[in-house]
Amino acid sequence: MPLTKGNTKFSIEFLRQIFFVLSLKCFVLIIFFSFFTLIWSIQIKAREIVIPILTYHNFSSATEESYKINLEKFDEQMHYLATHNYSVISLSRLLAIKEKNELPPKPVVITIDDGYKSTYNLAYPVLKKYNFPATLFLYTDFIEKNQYSLTWEEIKEMSNHNFEIGSHSLSHPNLLKYKEGEREEDYIARIKKEIFLSKEILENRLGKRVKYFAYPYGAYSSLVKELVLVAGYEGILNANNMNNPFPINPASLNRQIIYGNNHFDSFIKILNQQIIPTSILFPPDGEILNNQFTKIGAKLKDNHLDMSSLTMKLGGAKVKFDFFPQTGEIIFTPSSPLIKKSYIVNITAKDKEDQSNKKISWLITIN
Repeated sequence: MPLTKGNTKFSIEFLRQIFFVLSLKCFVLIIFFSFFTLIWSIQIKAREIVIPILTYHNFSSATEESYKINLEKFDEQMHYLATHNYSVISLSRLLAIKEKNELPPKPVVITIDDGYKSTYNLAYPVLKKYNFPATLFLYTDFIEKNQYSLTWEEIKEMSNHNFEIGSHSLSHPNLLKYKEGEREEDYIARIKKEIFLSKEILENRLGKRVKYFAYPYGAYSSLVKELVLVAGYEGILNANNMNNPFPINPASLNRQIIYGNNHFDSFIKILNQQIIPTSILFPPDGEILNNQFTKIGAKLKDNHLDMSSLTMKLGGAKVKFDFFPQTGEIIFTPSSPLIKKSYIVNITAKDKEDQSNKKISWLITIN
């Protein structure tokens, strides 16, 4: 049929209606996908709220070892934090945060243990350069002991310039170990002195409250933790090598040891490491057991894990385990008696969606 003026008008009107319908559908799709993306990003953001507490020990301008980091590498790590929008905050600020909306973007805490002279000579200038706060955990018997240890004057200077001071005991003992022939009451009196007197010495010397305690060697039990709390410390730090979920537990703050001989990539992985949610840890964190064949494991609550990447380590060594998908339980059953010592239990896996690294870890002791 030949086009007429009426037919042309009809065709134009028809096309307008089609365009309107298509535009409306596109608009609805855009709104839907925008809403979905927003919800997804909020969920991802919520999963990513973890707080690394980084732990250093000694520093060097030349060599590097497990507990001694090269100054250039340390500066590189601090530069990365400064240029990638991390918020380096003090322990005091971390413990003061009660709500999620009070958290700064990508929070990180820096701690340094023991009291080596290199903290003042090497690390302190780098931290001042980036205006980063830090917490220095000292064992008081080491202060002014030799040419490699800090002086009280150096500690006072740092405590007046962005450094908080915490206790690392008097003599840096393993607080779980009895001396040969030591009775229980003598053991308790000795570790109580390590915890209480170190706080008193630091406070008298510095004229400031000492609010934080870091376990020497990362070793603790429910008894040791209770004594630390009774002494009046507000934050207790372990060395379980995992990040902290929010809200934090001030009586059980996890720290990540930064080893001097690790590659830079491992530093990035630590910052991005997520938490594997669990409902049960067995044996519980800090438990002391006499059974050398005790079953060890956890009940996982995470449905986003790539189960092919699931691993379990006991004291750094991989172990064979059973996983029960119906219950979410991962269990290691020793085939030979465990050596009597403390173990950090690590369970790691990757997220099946974004392949991010996830981890849960805790401390047990076989007595």
